[in-house]
Amino acid sequence: MSNLQTLFSLAAADALGAATEFKTPDTIRARYGESITTYQEGSVFGFAPGEATDDTQMTVATLLGYRKGTGLEGVLAGLREWLATGPPDVGGLTRSALRYGTLSGGVQAWQDSGFQSAGNGGLMRIAAVWIEGFRGAELARESALVTALTHADPRCVFASVFFTAFLEALAAGQQYRAAAEAALKVMDGLDARRTLLDAELLGIETYEANHAFSQAEREARAQVRARVRSGLDGKLTSQSGFVLDTLEAALAHARADTWLACVEPAVRLGDDSDTVACVVGAIVGARSTGAGGLSVPAHLLPDLRLGHIWAGWQRDWACTAHFSSLLSTDLLNTEPA
Repeated sequence: MSNLQTLFSLAAADALGAATEFKTPDTIRARYGESITTYQEGSVFGFAPGEATDDTQMTVATLLGYRKGTGLEGVLAGLREWLATGPPDVGGLTRSALRYGTLSGGVQAWQDSGFQSAGNGGLMRIAAVWIEGFRGAELARESALVTALTHADPRCVFASVFFTAFLEALAAGQQYRAAAEAALKVMDGLDARRTLLDAELLGIETYEANHAFSQAEREARAQVRARVRSGLDGKLTSQSGFVLDTLEAALAHARADTWLACVEPAVRLGDDSDTVACVVGAIVGARSTGAGGLSVPAHLLPDLRLGHIWAGWQRDWACTAHFSSLLSTDLLNTEPA
């Protein structure tokens, strides 16, 4: 499956999970029955059936930012343009970081939280860096930086570095567990603090955060590694908004044999179901390269929309008609007909 098809996969999974977000499994079962295979009403944020949430919106905003041709500054501008139009669902740390308006805003927001906040708002959108075409060492570096624009806790940064390397390994045809182990090696090989320092996300004005990152870095790697391996073994602690819960749950769900078998369990467990499903959708998209049976079900594509209007995107636009404009010309030229 191509980069573009992976974007469809994560968006469709996100939209499928929109109706069950913040609901309990019992409530979901009572309202929707034993199976959820089509878009449903009931989003707490008012998303209509088929509309994707902030997860896909920020993925798209990141890709639109890259189209500005100004690197990390463009990504930040793309995310701030999205925030400025008042989307219905914005994570607290994301809002705080983007309101600073600087590349170091994520570091400052993390410092404001007492160096405690480690939500999944970076992980939910980080597939955009792989979709954009970054690979290898550049993919690891860019994933760290783009995550830290809003989520600078090292657990968030290393989760994203692992995740995009995992997508790359899966798309290259590696088996699930082998791809994860390869991605953990990529994570271990990145000097994340130096990467943030070199890009001036950490610096003199954020001395305390620099020290906090340095102190937490080793333990953060260990925590990501432990959660990755427990997810590979099928363990699921929670579908909360904590980044490591989301990563573990997504890895556990995405081991199944079909798209719906991967995504539907995330949808049916509720809590932060749209985000977990979105991350699962990205994994499934990458898994589908050169393999059969993992494509987005055809019935989910015609109604797929983004649930918000901002500069560069209209709410009534069909994703099938407009997602291709988000990819670089070079990537589009490599897309299968």
